[in-house]
Amino acid sequence: MTKKKISFVQPNFQQGPKEFNAYYLPYSAGVILSYALASKKVSAAWELDHLVWRREPIELLALKLSTSDVVAFSTYVWNHQYNYRLAQRVKALNPTCLIVFGGPEPAIEHADLFEKEPFMDLVIKMEGEMTFRHILEDHGSDYTHIPGLLINSPTGLINTGDPKRINDLDEVPSPYLTGVFDRMMADNPDVIWNATLETNRGCPYQCTFCDWGSLTYNKVKKFELERVFDELDWIGEHCGFVTITDANFGMFVERDNMIVDKLIEVQKRWGKLESFSMTWAKNQKNEVVDIVKKLINESPNFGQGLTVSVQSMDNDVLENIKRRNLDQHKIDEIFALCDKNNIPVYTELILGLPGETVESWKEAFWKIFRAGNHGGINILQCQLLENAEMNLLQKKLYKLESVPVYDYMSGSYGDVDLNESIEVIVSTKTIPRETMLDTLVWSSFIQTFHINGLSTYIARYLAKHQDIDYSKFYEDLYAWVQKDPWFQLQFVETRSYFGNWTAKGRIDHPTIGNIEVFGWNLIYRTTLYMVKDKMINHVFDLLDKFLDNHYNIDSQVKRQLLQFQRNYVIDYRDLKSLPITQEFDYDFLGYILDNTELKNSTVYQFATTESPSMSEDRFLENMYFGRKRNFGKTTITYATT
Repeated sequence: MTKKKISFVQPNFQQGPKEFNAYYLPYSAGVILSYALASKKVSAAWELDHLVWRREPIELLALKLSTSDVVAFSTYVWNHQYNYRLAQRVKALNPTCLIVFGGPEPAIEHADLFEKEPFMDLVIKMEGEMTFRHILEDHGSDYTHIPGLLINSPTGLINTGDPKRINDLDEVPSPYLTGVFDRMMADNPDVIWNATLETNRGCPYQCTFCDWGSLTYNKVKKFELERVFDELDWIGEHCGFVTITDANFGMFVERDNMIVDKLIEVQKRWGKLESFSMTWAKNQKNEVVDIVKKLINESPNFGQGLTVSVQSMDNDVLENIKRRNLDQHKIDEIFALCDKNNIPVYTELILGLPGETVESWKEAFWKIFRAGNHGGINILQCQLLENAEMNLLQKKLYKLESVPVYDYMSGSYGDVDLNESIEVIVSTKTIPRETMLDTLVWSSFIQTFHINGLSTYIARYLAKHQDIDYSKFYEDLYAWVQKDPWFQLQFVETRSYFGNWTAKGRIDHPTIGNIEVFGWNLIYRTTLYMVKDKMINHVFDLLDKFLDNHYNIDSQVKRQLLQFQRNYVIDYRDLKSLPITQEFDYDFLGYILDNTELKNSTVYQFATTESPSMSEDRFLENMYFGRKRNFGKTTITYATT
């Protein structure tokens, strides 16, 4: 008997710096296929035809896919437009081909879904494994008996209700261990693969900006550790990167410690994993800091620190988005632990959330600085995801205006046939459009000076020694640098490029050196130009004059503080001279961190793990891609004379 053919489409952008030629393995497609093919009825009647993992010219790919009996599309913001266009073309070439969509992006709450997208035959809601298996088992039926579907019928949309959730995740075979990706990987030996690892599934939170819970419900279910370990063995042997996609890694401290031990083991054994990443638990225990410390100390290539998610520091905003952060005391404690142990700490703030004001937005930075996180804040613009509550229910209430932006997804250097877009909020009831642009420019200033390390220790010293709050220091510094012609130009241009979003959804920025600038790395442009234009000494001259003009600091303290600060920030031309050891008359680090005496002769080492032979282009790229490991800043330790 000739078997029927399934094709699955889950393309993504290239990941990280271009030179890596790195791509995600299409895990969602793989895990759904492995579950379906575990059915004897399915495996006897069906075989995999094409598994699409990157963009190819649509017409050529559509011709290949049109010979399949079923083509399934795993769809999210990074492949939405591509998948829709490709599916439309496949359906035109072969009207009998069953087109199945799933993932977070299809507008499953809209009654007119199939009027807008008539090429779709079936849309799977929530978890896809069981529903897709039933589709293949009952191929050719009317599908109305299968829960979890939206059906495009001649009489209109039919909703078959919500599916049951898989109770035992170990019923789902691993796509890695069952060979789903073997042929694809053998055909592409030049690609460095990024594997996705699920150790559990589900998220107990209901943040209104997120669509995670709409797919996986709230209860967290776990895969057996033996299966996770077996997958890690396979990944360590075959892949260059691994992304752990648990919503809250570190939630199960003992179990996740064991997973980290295994991860380090396979990384050392095979020597192939360049780096790995995970999304850390929202409400963290101190033990999570210990896990990160272990990774930093024992893993050869751990590519990040600890993420402490906050999104906003304003209680009203947090209530609006159904989010509850750690209490402030706990945040202070975790930041202090990370600071003392040289653990990079990473916090995300989202501009444009419901109820956020300019004042509360700025206050979020001051609160985070006071709490002890100085170098790891990621500034994001709020996005409207199709099936998130913010898009479905809060948009009108809070006057959230958005535009489709075509260059805001990391890795979206360009596209085949068309560009993807994401709805980015450019105006709210509390931050109008022009004010939003001003706030974006201000945020780029904070990114450049405090987060990227130009003035961090100066601000920390003044906060400690003269009780000058970060808010006062940076408002004064912002006014001061705007008098400088070079920074005037930077701020004007930054505002103009952000303004391009509201006009045409594209920033249209020229390259800086050979580095392309898009929405996802635009906030780093001033830092990139500072390196490229060799402006680091000019910046420190400005800081010197600013301190003289605004503060009464002993001249020797000021001179050595500026030198300490300069040693902290890495200019490209510094790489070959690192590490450096230098003696100071003052223990700035101990004074700031541990309340030691300031006047104390101290020798510091300023070091980096980055390669001294790194090209300038790679250095500029890493200002974004290396942000989670505090790229561009030295690690400061005490040295012995």
